Amino acid sequence: MIAAYARRRARRPPAGTERSVLRERSASAADPGTVTAEFATVLPAVVAMALLLLALARMVMVSIGCQDAASAAARAAVAAQASDSDAAKAAASVVNGASVELSRAGDRVTVVTQCPVIPDPLGVLPTVVRGRAVGVMS
Repeated sequence: MIAAYARRRARRPPAGTERSVLRERSASAADPGTVTAEFATVLPAVVAMALLLLALARMVMVSIGCQDAASAAARAAVAAQASDSDAAKAAASVVNGASVELSRAGDRVTVVTQCPVIPDPLGVLPTVVRGRAVGVMS
């Protein structure tokens, strides 16, 4: 008899859980728009972070290109004893809109390039990046 009672008792859910399930269902049925409201609250922050990450990626790409332009200009100035205009053309061929400053001191040539970056939507990142390269004449 005790075994039969234990089997019957095991088939029923524990006491008190029926009420909590009903409470959970009624609470979620009472607030059908909470997910929409939370999504609408979080969405602008997610969009702002995505735009900032895209702007940061763009700035990194332009920075790498600007450094490559400075390196190409220094290489052109050292390799063929080229004039300053030839070095500037070499830098401009790598990056559009790059301004080039070339200085010679003894057997060294220093090239500094400045490249414009599209400003980010929040105005946090710089609008101009610089690349610098030094070449030694042999």
